[in-house]
Amino acid sequence: MGTKNSVQKTNSIYFNEGEKRMIIKFPVIILIVVSFIVYVASLGFGLTELDDTIFINETATYNEQLSNLGHSFKRGVFSEANDTYYRPMLLNSFIINHAMSGTEVRGYHMMNVLLHIGCVVLFFYFLRRIRFSELHSFLLALLFAVHPVLSQAVAWIPGRNDTLLTLFVLLWMLACLQYEAKNKLMWLILQFLALLAALFTKETMLFVLPAFFIVWNGLEKKHLVDTKRWMVYGSWLLAIVCWFVLRQSATLKDTPIAGGIMFESLLHRFPLAIQYLGKILLPVNLNVFPMMDATTYLWGTIAVVLIGVLVFMSKPKEHSFLWKGIIWFILILFPLFLLPATLNDQDFEHRLYLPMIGILLLLGDSFIFQKLNERKLLIGVIGISTILAVVNGYHQQQFESPLSFWEAAVKGTPSSSYANMMLAARIKESDPARADAMMRKAYQMNPKEKYVNYYLGKDFLDKNQVDSAVHYFEQETKASDYYETNFWLARAYFLRQDTLGSIRAMGLYLERDKLNSQAINNYVLMLCQTRQQDKAKAFIEQKQQEGVVVPAELVNLANQK
Repeated sequence: MGTKNSVQKTNSIYFNEGEKRMIIKFPVIILIVVSFIVYVASLGFGLTELDDTIFINETATYNEQLSNLGHSFKRGVFSEANDTYYRPMLLNSFIINHAMSGTEVRGYHMMNVLLHIGCVVLFFYFLRRIRFSELHSFLLALLFAVHPVLSQAVAWIPGRNDTLLTLFVLLWMLACLQYEAKNKLMWLILQFLALLAALFTKETMLFVLPAFFIVWNGLEKKHLVDTKRWMVYGSWLLAIVCWFVLRQSATLKDTPIAGGIMFESLLHRFPLAIQYLGKILLPVNLNVFPMMDATTYLWGTIAVVLIGVLVFMSKPKEHSFLWKGIIWFILILFPLFLLPATLNDQDFEHRLYLPMIGILLLLGDSFIFQKLNERKLLIGVIGISTILAVVNGYHQQQFESPLSFWEAAVKGTPSSSYANMMLAARIKESDPARADAMMRKAYQMNPKEKYVNYYLGKDFLDKNQVDSAVHYFEQETKASDYYETNFWLARAYFLRQDTLGSIRAMGLYLERDKLNSQAINNYVLMLCQTRQQDKAKAFIEQKQQEGVVVPAELVNLANQK
């Protein structure tokens, strides 16, 4: 190697013989390039038809109004009032996306990839700021960049809610650390704004606060008497109050959950942490549509044993990131443990995006990173990252289209009535026999599954079995508020010569889709046929005020006595 202080170069990696430290040249550029290469294929993906059609196509009218950037803080994420989820920043991300790319899906995938790249870079800087070496920070960020368990957060467009949250969390934590170090007001203000943005992205941020407090605690021994820290803590309280006030004023569905139900959910769902650990350490059973009861505990159990061995052999100290990483992981997953299955029984992997940081902190403070020769560590992590990137690329392909997504969902969770129903609806034209069998299977699994009665009703309507169609459409209106059901129910009533029922159903449909010209014309025609000219004229005037052109023949028909 030469003299004691000689430096050996290999492309972007330097090995300083004197200091026995690896030096990465341009680590941020490498991380950006690797992150982009891993996810570049997703730029050509379409929609999965799981929520993404709602956020891009069905709410296009909402998204095209930049004035709604403020209104998003007053409503639920899926509907104005009948919703339990409050996600203003997610809604605003789609408004901004729409301003740049309209409903062109590629633009939304590009936004997801850019958000991921931003998180990878900020994670690298965060690790450096909490005193990990540059090499260790680079390697941990590299694992974060390519890990396949995080691919749903990037390849599935609505998964961006977790990348958004992580982006704001990392900005917030870095700003807190910078304020403590530099004592400049701008950093205090920046962390406050980043915290607000995180809170308005996902209420999980309430659990991130204690998780970061634990990580931060111990970095500086004087923290308990440090005035700067108490200024930060005060701003946290103010941010929570602002978030709570705005959330309370939003038009959300009031769904209080009893403490007993939450405790029951905690007991039932806490083992989900074991499954998630298995997917992080041994990502061999990834699933686009996972459910806890349909997922094996084998890989999770092995992962728990491996972590136990890792912690034992690493001999954690008082302020070790080994313990802090485990606490981070559990705390940030905790809201999911409290969520009753009646609200959401899917255990999507995109929810691991932020908790994953805790496992990487644990790994970075383990004997593997702290004791292993840096050259061997570098080669080992690059080798593992290459394998993870290949697995990631394969797993990503399942998000390419509705067919690939729902085929993977049924394969991974065959017991899901929703997955069977969604796949059946998408293969109806290409494989009608299989589609019919799967739809009936979905109905047998759960007759109240959202949309299943709607799809069965449409199937019977196509077969001209009107009474059966009416039965299933009526069942769907009782099971869900899917507004399209009323459009087809109106048609079924009309074919059954129940004009008044058809008018009633079409009126309900038009309350949700005010611009459907076919529905408007049929509604006016039926009103006139039942001699409700006054109501028809009033409706036409309303539509004309909204800028809708009603055919002259219908206007004349409404004006006839």
